[in-house]
Amino acid sequence: MPGEIAGNPTMLYLILGLLAGVLGATFGVGGGILMVPALTLLASMPQKDAQGVSLTVMIVLAIMGAIRYHMNPDIHIDYRVVAIMSVTMIIGANIGASIAGYLSGKTLQIGFAILLFIAGARMIWQALKTTS
Repeated sequence: MPGEIAGNPTMLYLILGLLAGVLGATFGVGGGILMVPALTLLASMPQKDAQGVSLTVMIVLAIMGAIRYHMNPDIHIDYRVVAIMSVTMIIGANIGASIAGYLSGKTLQIGFAILLFIAGARMIWQALKTTS
């Protein structure tokens, strides 16, 4: 049954949280690439709810990931870039949340799938193009 692992939906959320944390901090994806599809497909959560849950839990993921990256002497975080992007992301998030409120769950799901496909195809293309 969707949303359950051995009859326990909490176990599904624990596993998704762990995987999203590992993948989010490893690849910098924020967990949404895993969480939104998993919550809609495995937990039978409506698209808008899955996006809301994903965005909300990413707050904790982002804070922990940022702290750990900051502690790594091999990684330089340009806080000027962080400040500039943070201001515009707040504006963009408000616009995006408003748009999502007007769109159907189906439209959001299709749009999200297209975005993932294009991003994945482009990343594969770039990786194959570059020589190591």
